[in-house]
This record gives sequence, structure tokens and C-alpha cells, in this order.
Amino acid sequence: MERPYKKWLRTLCASLVALVFFVPIWMMLLGSFKDQGEVLHLDLSFPSQLRIDNYIHVLQTGSILRGYWNSIVITTGTVVLILLCGAVTGIIISRRKGRSGRALYLYYLFGLTATMQIVTTYSLMIKLKLNGSYLGVILVFTAINLPFAVMTFSSFVTGVPREIDEAAIIDGAGPLRLIFRILLPIMKPVTVTNLIIAAIGVWNNFQVPLYLMSSSRQTTIPMTVFNFYGLYARSWNYVFAALTITILPVVLLYLCLQKSILWKG
Repeated sequence: MERPYKKWLRTLCASLVALVFFVPIWMMLLGSFKDQGEVLHLDLSFPSQLRIDNYIHVLQTGSILRGYWNSIVITTGTVVLILLCGAVTGIIISRRKGRSGRALYLYYLFGLTATMQIVTTYSLMIKLKLNGSYLGVILVFTAINLPFAVMTFSSFVTGVPREIDEAAIIDGAGPLRLIFRILLPIMKPVTVTNLIIAAIGVWNNFQVPLYLMSSSRQTTIPMTVFNFYGLYARSWNYVFAALTITILPVVLLYLCLQKSILWKG
């Protein structure tokens, strides 16, 4: 039985860590409603007047909506591919015995340690005529995040009794029905966990779209904020408003799905 003081100590440590992350976000949120003079103090004081026009200015001049659309397209496409391919591959690896399953597992395990080579990836995209396209960026993001998804799905399915598979097959379920109607609902916690991790990683990624998107009309939200900061480097009220708009979708996504995240404790 855990002693009470250990529980309080763990809670205190978690609160201090949460405070480290919360203070900058709170400062950014308050600064987004201040005028240019107040925001330069970079403190946690409340604004003397709520400047909603900061957000209006950002939406009108910062191309934020275009960046939103591009990021939504790329993030949605990537997450769907990661969850679909990761779940199916993880099930195959966990259920298949023999060298082929082991070799596939080691292949994706190696993918966790491999780093992305920009020059090689860029050259490959040009040869495949995918450079500057949504599909090219989606496939690159999928390749980067797929090994982690496969490992987590595989580990989770290993703990699911094989008797469930056998009962479904006896009832006449084929491979597709077994995966999508039987196993995937059981895998909801690990699916939601991968969804959140992949969505946040893709949404906030700056490097891949920078190298693979050739048109200014295809800039994602991090690139849009970067360009906006270059124009308003001294106007922190506008910068904070742009950053607040940027993080809003992923924060809402996490708050809506946090109860379904896979926790180990």
C-alpha cells in the first residue's frame, strides 16, 4: 500500500512541472489582449483593456486562415494514414509467429532510431514528382511517425487474448471485419494516444513543409506564424495573438480526448 506522503509528494512534483508549462501559456494568453505598450513588460498582469482587435488584425493580415486550411489538410491526411497503417501492421506483427513477423518488427524498430535525411528525401520527392504537393508532405510525415505507431499498436494487441480472434473467426468474421469491427474498438486507448501524438507533432512541425512546400499559398500554420513574426517582431501583442490562435486546435483536441489516452501506472 502506497504511503500518503508519497502520494502528496508526487502530486506536488507534478504540480510544479505543470506550472512550468502553464506560466508561459498564461503570459501569452494575457499578452494577446494587451496593447503594444503593456505587452512589452512581459509579465502576468491583466490587461487594462481587452484588445480583441489584436485577433482581428492577425486574422486579416497574417494569412492565418490559409495556414489553418493547409495544416488541417496535411494533419488530417497524415493522422488517418498513421492510424490505419499502424493499426493493421501492429495487429499483423503481434499475431504472426515466425521469422517474417520478427523481421517486420525489427524493421519498424530500426525506424525509431533512424533520422530524416532532408537532401535524400527532397531528391526522392522530386523524382516521384511529389515535391510541393500535399500528398508528398503527408507521406513524409506518415513515414516519420509510423514506426512509433506500429510499436505501440503491436505492444497493445499483444495483451489482447487470441481467444477473441478465434471466436470472431468461428462466427464467420473475415480479416477486415476482425480488424475493424472487433480489434479496433478494443484498441481505442492506444488509437487515441497515437492520434494526439501524431496530430500535435504534424501540426507544429516547421521543417518538413519548409523544405517540401514550394508555394507560398501552401504554407502551414507554423510557417505562417514565422513569417508573421518577421513582420511584427516588435509588436508582441500581435505575435501572442497569432500564437494563441495557432495552439488552440491541438489544445482543444487534447482536452476532448484526454480521458481516452492510454496511461500506464
